Amino acid sequence: APGTYPRDFFSLSLTSIGDAAYRKQRSLMSHYSSNVKIHPWFILPRGSEIIVSFGCLRAVVTREKALLFDAHRPTNKQHAMRISKSLHCNNGFTFRDGQILFSTKGHKKNENHFELNMVEEIIKEVCTMYLRRVRLYEPIVNSLMVRAANEAFSPSGLHKLVPVKDSLQRFEMNCKGALNCITDLLSNDEDMIGLLLTEKANAKAKNEVLPVESHEKVELLLEEYARQLKSVLLEIGYLLQRVQSKQDMMALQLDAYRNRMIRMNLYLSMGAISMGFGTAVAGFFGMNVINGLENADGMFNVIVASSCMVGLAFTAACYSYIDGSRTKRRTIE
Repeated sequence: APGTYPRDFFSLSLTSIGDAAYRKQRSLMSHYSSNVKIHPWFILPRGSEIIVSFGCLRAVVTREKALLFDAHRPTNKQHAMRISKSLHCNNGFTFRDGQILFSTKGHKKNENHFELNMVEEIIKEVCTMYLRRVRLYEPIVNSLMVRAANEAFSPSGLHKLVPVKDSLQRFEMNCKGALNCITDLLSNDEDMIGLLLTEKANAKAKNEVLPVESHEKVELLLEEYARQLKSVLLEIGYLLQRVQSKQDMMALQLDAYRNRMIRMNLYLSMGAISMGFGTAVAGFFGMNVINGLENADGMFNVIVASSCMVGLAFTAACYSYIDGSRTKRRTIE
């Protein structure tokens, strides 16, 4: 595949295979280059091989050998070490021709079904990784809830929730991809039987056909990991709901604070306009122009009282309009 080199493979083998078979296995994965950022989720039995793309692990599995891609990644090396330990490989790691070779001659875990054990370990590694990750998210979300509550009226407090929410949504998408991969496999009896490469080979040597009931062990295995992924999805959904609820609450608090500021600004504007009536009348009579009322008795009190009454009436009218039932009803609608 483009961008794939000999160092990009782990090799778990019982016996060596020829160069022709090796090239055939590489050609099966040529469509899924290591440079692709988003890989599809699938477990596909194809003849005498099983092609697996599950999370960060991609592999081609046969009855005697499994090649894990992207061996240069430290995460994949750690997964390979745990898989080797789980399969009880006696000889551990050896390097040969740019590959990391696992000798599986001594593994004690159901020696007659190496391919099924390998597929199970790949699924188990990804599910365990997701279980650990969701446990790491819990204290992060809890700490974020506290900090966000202390910064409820700060725009930065609301923005801190967005990266965590995006990360949880990406995590949820990965878990759904894994769960859909397993459920699709569970709904296909032929593919589950296809995972039993050793039993198929033994039955073919005897000119027999595997019965449909033989996939029961595969079904039980997949159902357990489907249950684990569903549990992880429920926890992710709970964390997402907490983040979303806090985000909505902070948005409501900011809206309420903004509404109070707007209401205060409105009241100040109403008061300024009301006082404007009095100042306008005072300005008119303050001009040095003869108007005939200079010597009128009691006219000063009348002008002041009428100006104040007009201002107060304007204020009352505005307040009545704002708090009136008709306006509230229109706002709700």
